[in-house]
Amino acid sequence: MTTRELRPAPVFSDPLSLTSLVDSSLRPGGAISLSFPDGVVHVMLDQTGDWTITAGLSLLSDRLAPLTKALDNLGFFQATEESGMVYHLWTSALDENHDNRITAEETLLRVLKSFQSHSSPGYIS
Repeated sequence: MTTRELRPAPVFSDPLSLTSLVDSSLRPGGAISLSFPDGVVHVMLDQTGDWTITAGLSLLSDRLAPLTKALDNLGFFQATEESGMVYHLWTSALDENHDNRITAEETLLRVLKSFQSHSSPGYIS
């Protein structure tokens, strides 16, 4: 059985820090996972060069609706729901753009910014 390492997601202020993370962590056939308070983002690069990004969102999150909308706007589709999480999927295999790496990095950067920027709703007490 293999062990997957979940790392707390770093704050990405620019695309170069994301590129550095991907370059140092991801090789063909490999994957990385980043955890957030509301869920997890998993990135996989397969042996054929296709990228897959999975975003798992907690069904209990106050940010479920805005994060789901942000993922939909980025071209993700809802794949499955399991153990209190709803999973959304994006893959470069469905993209007609042949520069998979740049498209995948741009999509990943937007996903991470969505996870970092959508704040919980405020309540009046």
